[in-house]
Amino acid sequence: MTNHWRGTRTISDLGQTMALWLEGRIDSWPGYDGPFGQEEENGARHLIPTLATLNRAGFVTTHSQPGTVDQYGRQRACVSGTVHDRSPLLGRLLDLQQQGFTVLRGWPRQATVITEDDGRPFTFIGGFHLRRDETTRTWRGIGRQALRELKQHGAEIHVIDMQWGRDNRLWTALTGVTR
Repeated sequence: MTNHWRGTRTISDLGQTMALWLEGRIDSWPGYDGPFGQEEENGARHLIPTLATLNRAGFVTTHSQPGTVDQYGRQRACVSGTVHDRSPLLGRLLDLQQQGFTVLRGWPRQATVITEDDGRPFTFIGGFHLRRDETTRTWRGIGRQALRELKQHGAEIHVIDMQWGRDNRLWTALTGVTR
């Protein structure tokens, strides 16, 4: 883990650093299991410009996937991350609900299936209890001030396009919230 993460002091700093990781300038981030590019080889490279822009705007993305349908299964386009609870960006992200997207704040008790494998639910947002120290565990290695800000002011947001396989609407809408 590089000193880039340890030097972060705010949620905004985390977003700037995460953008560098997405662009391949930093090897990894504290909550990621593997080097850059491991998941991006599976058809998600086109998301990088949008995700880097979101991170630089203050939405620290921690999960994303394109909408796909193939012989193995199907996915809903979605993105999850954290934004400062006083940032105007939070309101713009929540307003995506009015554009027909499902927007969830916090960790939902009810599961939303975002990936099916061979017709069976495979990946979910929500539906299980997160550990109380999940933020500390996920962000181990960042600056203490940044960790404190995440815990005190971080608003977790999930934005999902509920139509299976559609991969063109969500990313355009997300780019629009950063303007």
